[in-house]
Amino acid sequence: MNNGYLYVATVKHNYYRAAKLSAISLKEFYPEAKTCIFTLPEWVDDETFEIFDHVFTNPPNHVRAKLWALQYTPFKTTMYLDCDTYIEHEDISKAFDYLGDNDIIFTRNRPYNAKITKLSETEEMIYHCGVFVYDRNSRTKKLMSDWYLKYCEQIKPGYDPSPYSDRVRPWDTFTMWYLLNKTEHKKLIKVGDFPSPDARWNFVWGQRPSELEEQPKIITHYSIHKVFPNENPV
Repeated sequence: MNNGYLYVATVKHNYYRAAKLSAISLKEFYPEAKTCIFTLPEWVDDETFEIFDHVFTNPPNHVRAKLWALQYTPFKTTMYLDCDTYIEHEDISKAFDYLGDNDIIFTRNRPYNAKITKLSETEEMIYHCGVFVYDRNSRTKKLMSDWYLKYCEQIKPGYDPSPYSDRVRPWDTFTMWYLLNKTEHKKLIKVGDFPSPDARWNFVWGQRPSELEEQPKIITHYSIHKVFPNENPV
């Protein structure tokens, strides 16, 4: 299996519902798409196997279980999609074409539409970590493993992110930024971008429509808490 799309849904059942709807929308525009989901065994039903080609029920029930799951993708090249995404265009099938010789490609954060991006006068978290494509190789598997382990360390009580603000601690975007800028991964991982306008590939609620440059959206990234109530599985 060369290319596929990966979802992770744990902790709250509304993430699982959203992931299924996202995968359904994906296959509406790209019926041949191969998909996988990492989720909790008690949530899996017959519909799960109708929607996803691969179902894994062994992730930790953790707020950032996605960081753990990424290293275990069954695909050679993977597009990770947050659960609260919705596919709106057939160009979704071209996502893998832009990886090139990069290890991973991201869309960019918009500072006006993010909780925090600027870390210092010269440092900024520019990559959005809710939609990206990566090659499954030894370098990226190590990056993903370190992403999860570093994030778990980062959110422990008493962790000091100095010289950066304590506000960064809840955000896995900070963890990825740190790994790519302050560790050995800086020299090992080749990072690229989606083609312009990259807003097509991750149009986050609150972004300006002008970011699309009059081109159609491929992925809408909404706020799950505004669309799905906090619920328990039926």
